[in-house]
Amino acid sequence: MIDIYLFSKNSKVLSFFKKIRNSKAFSIIIYNPDNYKSILRNTNQETFVYIDISSFDNSERKKVLNYVTRQKRFDFGIIDPKNNIEDSAELFHKGSSDYMGKSLISGEAKAGRIKSAVNFYTSDYEEEQIEKAPVFDDMPIMLSGHNWDNIKEGNEYTFCMLYLEIDILQEWEKSGKAHIEEVMEFFYGHVHRIMAPLNGKLWMKTDFGALLLFPYDGSCTPIIIECIKLIMNRIIFSAEEYTYNTILTYRMAMDIGNTKYLASGNTGNIISDSVNFIFHFGKQYAEAGNFYLTGRVKEDIPPGLLDKFCPGDRFQDRSIYRMKLPVLR
Repeated sequence: MIDIYLFSKNSKVLSFFKKIRNSKAFSIIIYNPDNYKSILRNTNQETFVYIDISSFDNSERKKVLNYVTRQKRFDFGIIDPKNNIEDSAELFHKGSSDYMGKSLISGEAKAGRIKSAVNFYTSDYEEEQIEKAPVFDDMPIMLSGHNWDNIKEGNEYTFCMLYLEIDILQEWEKSGKAHIEEVMEFFYGHVHRIMAPLNGKLWMKTDFGALLLFPYDGSCTPIIIECIKLIMNRIIFSAEEYTYNTILTYRMAMDIGNTKYLASGNTGNIISDSVNFIFHFGKQYAEAGNFYLTGRVKEDIPPGLLDKFCPGDRFQDRSIYRMKLPVLR
């Protein structure tokens, strides 16, 4: 029997599946769409997932589609009762096994069609290709989850990586090493307070900043929003968090990358192209006071904030986007 998770609260969709809910071929379990992430985090390849996108508003719909198309742990189909998706074929390019639009769900689900969808990617050859096929051109995705509970030292995972550095003022450098150390103590405390609630870890410290790791469950959106706040609220942060009577700025560079996880202080032997890239991105490309992210992270920018970013020069053959800085008057 095939387990099918159906995320929908649409009466037409539920009615569409009603006839085959008692089928011996399927076990259809209905879930509230609002809980899709918490349930799908533990879903494996033996489960097929149908998600009804009519249960979400425009902004949330994009997050849902990004989430399900980036994972590789289960096969899925999209139900679109209002025909909100203009290019349904694109879903198949991103790994969907089925698409059901408005006209289809006006009838009743047929067991044969559901079987065809479930079996769409299940030949041995195709399973092998799915396992190896990267979500991004140069990197397979190994989701690390939404927190650190299941991350084990010594294993490799995909993380959201943030290079964050405070811009050191000339007068601080003139004040000597002790003053710089004091500044950095304030800085690390500030970063910890704002990033710890997002499960961010100060993983590797640099002279004036740090590389932070965040578990990756398919989206970096909350971290992007927090980085935008760092830029927008720098006057408030400068007054509340520091004691230097000046407006502080940061340079930030964000990407999604793979690395073996080792505890802070024990990272000297890590070999990771992703870690090398994020350091080069932050140190060689990022300019003072600016926030940058790669093209693979751009998809996670909330739709209402997309116009706050513009394309930058490519770096190491990757697309880069820069946040447009606010003008202080």
